[in-house]
Amino acid sequence: MTQMPENVRAGLQALMIEYCYAVDGLKDMQPLLDLFTDDARADFTAIGLPMINGKGEIKTFFDGVFAGMSHHFHFISNFRPESWDGSVGAMTAYVIGMGRANDGNTVTVQVKYRMECIEQDGAWKCRHYTITPMMPMPGSLTEIHGEG
Repeated sequence: MTQMPENVRAGLQALMIEYCYAVDGLKDMQPLLDLFTDDARADFTAIGLPMINGKGEIKTFFDGVFAGMSHHFHFISNFRPESWDGSVGAMTAYVIGMGRANDGNTVTVQVKYRMECIEQDGAWKCRHYTITPMMPMPGSLTEIHGEG
């Protein structure tokens, strides 16, 4: 791995932070979608949620999340550059995510985000996003956000 330049590291870290703010907002979908490439993939299978392909499916998934939740809170830390090849950068971070569904159900997860990103039109965009568990997953996650 070539060492990730500091400006790239800062850009990827900012992207991950903006993702958390966009998800926690639970209102405006556009800032969230702006963080992804058109062909982005979001792999949530390790936490019992779906594989999502493309911005259209990302929007559909998060439309459901936004409609079903009254509160979200994500705390992100331990940013770590994973790879840099001169144009594609990947970074991981630890996340504690909490939420309350409209029906009063709650969820807390401890996970790791991995975002593989490219620069498009002067902004960093995520093209592959993966969530993996760091602690056992609560059943309430699939109850709130799962397919079913």
